[in-house]
Amino acid sequence: MAGTGRTGFTDAALVRRLAPWIGPATEAPVGFLDQLSAWLRWTDAQPLFAALQEPIATPPCAPDEDPSPDSARADSQAVLSLLTRALTDDAPWREAPRPQRRSLSSGWIKPSAAAAPDAVAFDFPTYRRHYVAQQQQMEDRIAPLRARLRRVLALQSPELARLAALDAVTERLLGEPERRLLANLPTLLEKRFARLRAEAEVAEHATSDAAAPPWQPHFQQELDGLLQAELDLRWQPIAGLLAALPAPAPSDPLA
Repeated sequence: MAGTGRTGFTDAALVRRLAPWIGPATEAPVGFLDQLSAWLRWTDAQPLFAALQEPIATPPCAPDEDPSPDSARADSQAVLSLLTRALTDDAPWREAPRPQRRSLSSGWIKPSAAAAPDAVAFDFPTYRRHYVAQQQQMEDRIAPLRARLRRVLALQSPELARLAALDAVTERLLGEPERRLLANLPTLLEKRFARLRAEAEVAEHATSDAAAPPWQPHFQQELDGLLQAELDLRWQPIAGLLAALPAPAPSDPLA
């Protein structure tokens, strides 16, 4: 689109959400290419060169796999819908609170008598389990879908087959560093949880109100937003492969 600025690394929603938690940077920002160079070694140039220059072997589709672009698009939409719903539907704090049927060992903390009926608090391990489970589900669903899209692309044209090969190399080289970085997010969440709890305790001691400030619902909203931002980040390669697929054929209005 004309007039649109180029999107930078710090424009990612995940980075923007984490920035207030981490605080302002004390050093000069590192450029994207400099950051990328820290992930790649000189030996990684060979598979990248091969993907760009050597003949491309078309990967076979599974016998029961529909190789059509329309089927790939439909599967992608189904996976995205499933992952998006799971971010909220699987959250334990959205269940109807039944403190008499839960124990401290399962992660529930019985609310005080002054708390609202739906104000159920959790210890952090509950949030960690939810976040890690969602991360694992993203990994389990997106990685096979990405491979499927590459197989479909490879059948369309030699140019798209080369794009698919380049994506496969990129995933192999950058996938592990990305997973290591994303694995740090629960630790950052734990620090955020501790900070909000400490601030709430200070506020509670400074006021005469019997009820503690509702800081956990605020934390839950932040956790939801962070998960959505992570899903958006993980989905970017899928969006790129989908954009490369041939456009759907226009339907015949007389058919």
